[in-house]
Amino acid sequence: MKNLKNPLQTIINWSFWSILFLLFSWWHGTFERPLSAEEKQYYSEKLAELNPDESPSEFLKLLERDRGEPIFILNAIKYYDEPVITKDHSKPMSSKEVAKKYNNYVTNFLIKRGSYPIFFGDALGVTAAKWGVDYEGDWSTAAVVRYRSMRTLLDLAIDPTFREKHHYKKSALERTIAYPNEARLVAGGLNLVVFLILLCGALVSQLIINRRKK
Repeated sequence: MKNLKNPLQTIINWSFWSILFLLFSWWHGTFERPLSAEEKQYYSEKLAELNPDESPSEFLKLLERDRGEPIFILNAIKYYDEPVITKDHSKPMSSKEVAKKYNNYVTNFLIKRGSYPIFFGDALGVTAAKWGVDYEGDWSTAAVVRYRSMRTLLDLAIDPTFREKHHYKKSALERTIAYPNEARLVAGGLNLVVFLILLCGALVSQLIINRRKK
């Protein structure tokens, strides 16, 4: 410390950038923990209550496999080609416009909870290869959404506003398939990008501090 220029400012500088990274890490889910037994019970009962005519068996399987890690949902989507009508709009709208009403809410909900889309793209044509799948048509788009944890995925599933807006998705999509994944390999990632940005900020700040006279 004796050889440092402006040691107090140096400590403040690195503390500031470290706190920023800790806040980002909290938002991004670094400190997430697996669902507790009480949480599993709560979500199981809530899903059964909200879906009395459906079996929440798939979600219950996910509960048992939860390890507190991020969940990646892969979506293949086919929009209706013709304009569609929703229960609150009598005027026909394009299926993509209708889907936006659902997607905008979901995206805002997720970003507030350290979750976000990591890929969204338009399909180039018909399916390139398939086995054991009956569908012969084309797809419109594909998306991969990162959920901070199983807890975030379940919070969305039981969110009242999400359920109110879910009819937009049903109206806009001719067909879709979505399934959850736990990552084995993610090249790069937002956590690495943010770490490098904050590190550069800390180093530039330190350079400015070192150039100052005591």
